[in-house]
Amino acid sequence: KESKDHEKENVRRIKEIQKKCKEKERAKEHSQPRPVKALWKSQKYENVESKVKARLQESSPPPNPEAVKFLRAYSRCGPGIKPGRPLSPRPAKTKTGPDAEAPEALAAETKMEVEGKSIDFIKHNALNAKRAPLRRSQSLQALAELLQQKHREQEEYNTKQKGHVPQYLLERKELWRRETEERLRNLPDPDTPPGHTMMLEGQRLETLDNLKQSQEQLIKDLVMLPVRSDTLSMQRRRVELERKLSQLEEAIKIFSRPKVFIKMDS
Repeated sequence: KESKDHEKENVRRIKEIQKKCKEKERAKEHSQPRPVKALWKSQKYENVESKVKARLQESSPPPNPEAVKFLRAYSRCGPGIKPGRPLSPRPAKTKTGPDAEAPEALAAETKMEVEGKSIDFIKHNALNAKRAPLRRSQSLQALAELLQQKHREQEEYNTKQKGHVPQYLLERKELWRRETEERLRNLPDPDTPPGHTMMLEGQRLETLDNLKQSQEQLIKDLVMLPVRSDTLSMQRRRVELERKLSQLEEAIKIFSRPKVFIKMDS
């Protein structure tokens, strides 16, 4: 049989007992209410009674008979039209049991009795709100007028001025174009050989037209010659016409070019 360690067992039991005691004390502290710390109060005002308490303890004043007089109907409803027929009362909710409300109580929820007249103030206020003019501050009105004026000015500018070139600019542009053409026309052609000058365009076309007319005339003369030209004069005539036609063809080729250069007289 093994020997039992009583010392170790006693230490364990002591710890368990201490743990249970601490839990009991903790539970007891939680169950008891904690005392509230008293607010600080000056000793100077210990004997001064509260005015609120004294006012509450006083008896309420007797009812004032003047307060029973209500305002006259429509006295503060504004400059609108007086309300017409009041709205119909809501249908009474059907309830069973002792808590069912009477029809008079339901009708009193939607109407008010003022000097014996039934008035629907909700409808009356809605009509006045519709007929009342919209009031705007002066700053908002001034801003709206300024925006409208700017809009009109922008539309007028877009219609009359925007996209149109002034007349003086058009005239200046035409003047620049003529000056540029004149300057380019007076510039020497880089293709011009030394000792030559370029023929004007109008003169070149006129010369070309004359050459073509001469060519047509020579062709007609050549066609008019007889087929058999046995005589010496006829043969010479044919040779002369063919030689001139050949020269005209070469001249037409030259003057058909875009640039024709003429040798200057030395």
